[in-house]
Amino acid sequence: MVMEEDLVVKLESFGFTVNQAKVYLCIIQSRKTSVGKISKCTGLHRQDIYKLLPKLEKMGLISKTIDKPFMIEAIPIEKALETLILKEREKSNKRISHLENNFKEMINSIQKQPERKEETRFSLLTTDEAIRNSGSLAIKKIKNEYIMCIDLENIQSPSSHFRDFLQTVVRTKTKTRLLIINKEANEIARQTIDKLAPIDVEFTSKSIDKASCKNYQIIDSKEIWIATQQKTEAGHPSMLCTNDQNLISVYKENFKRSWTKAKTTMTAGLAVSSLAFISLSLIEMLA
Repeated sequence: MVMEEDLVVKLESFGFTVNQAKVYLCIIQSRKTSVGKISKCTGLHRQDIYKLLPKLEKMGLISKTIDKPFMIEAIPIEKALETLILKEREKSNKRISHLENNFKEMINSIQKQPERKEETRFSLLTTDEAIRNSGSLAIKKIKNEYIMCIDLENIQSPSSHFRDFLQTVVRTKTKTRLLIINKEANEIARQTIDKLAPIDVEFTSKSIDKASCKNYQIIDSKEIWIATQQKTEAGHPSMLCTNDQNLISVYKENFKRSWTKAKTTMTAGLAVSSLAFISLSLIEMLA
């Protein structure tokens, strides 16, 4: 019968095998029955039924009389299945508790281990997607400082990766310094920054007409991204990313010298002398 097949499927979700479910349903419907009657009801051999009964009894679903031949009675299905549900809940709670304890022990163990020195790595990112994805991960790691040295035209490009990185970084409120390589008037650099700066954020910007190293960004003095001559499919520079401290030191020293010589970018309505730091925010620009 379709109804019985449906009940068998439902009992399988409680951990029954198909034959266990058939035997159990037969016992429930008969209330009190024998192995012979169960065999006729289910179509199973008597020997198979004898093998199944101890499991059902252990599950707390049936009981046997002491008569000979013995009779089988079913525990009321409501009580029987509620007991199974309670047992499953206990097993689930124990497993979750076990997992939580393992989780805490693993975290404590890992935190106590001495931090390993990171190996030097070099990666060349040649696709726009790789640059965006790796850039997002790198920005999430920023804790202290972000510096960028870039040609003005790279910032002006609406699709520039540098432009996207800068806008994301300044929103983190990390100490950010931007050095713009610009041979034109300083006013052009200021106008570009006016368009770029998100609302209510601050960073320091300077402009210089040339620098021996350009188009790079350094994250927390731990990682540097350098634009290469190779282009992505969209025509942007492929990026060399590395944590090599020797290379980072060279570029940081170059940035330091260039930063000292650079002129501070002006905000709207406010002129400042060269070598002075200035915080840029959209509120000041619109003043």
